[in-house]
Amino acid sequence: MTPPDDRLAVRPATVDDLEELLALGRRYCDADGHEFHEARARRAFAGLLAEPRWGTVLLAELDGPAIGYAVVTVGYSIESGGVEALLDEVYLDVRGQGLGSILLDRVMAEARKRGAQRLFLETEVANERARAFYRRHG
Repeated sequence: MTPPDDRLAVRPATVDDLEELLALGRRYCDADGHEFHEARARRAFAGLLAEPRWGTVLLAELDGPAIGYAVVTVGYSIESGGVEALLDEVYLDVRGQGLGSILLDRVMAEARKRGAQRLFLETEVANERARAFYRRHG
């Protein structure tokens, strides 16, 4: 477990956060090297925010302003033995300060809260920094 950092607040996003999430989503796509489709992202974020049974968007705020987010979705799998969760997207503007570990801890807590037997994620093969981060966290 990562020690708490009082500067970082992680909370479930609401429909009032949609524009901020879109801005963060654009930065995520830029950092990850793929095209941002605003209409699709707007529809997807809005749908998830409106229907929490599919998952949640966690908004990370550092000393006030939002600096990142994580999207956790849920499904059901016989192979997983029931509910499973997917870390669909995760992004932080600030890196190298342990804040990603705090956000990942919250993601795992959210998956457990929803009864997930497994938490899946994927990342680009070339993103060795992210792969090393996830390996460190098991």
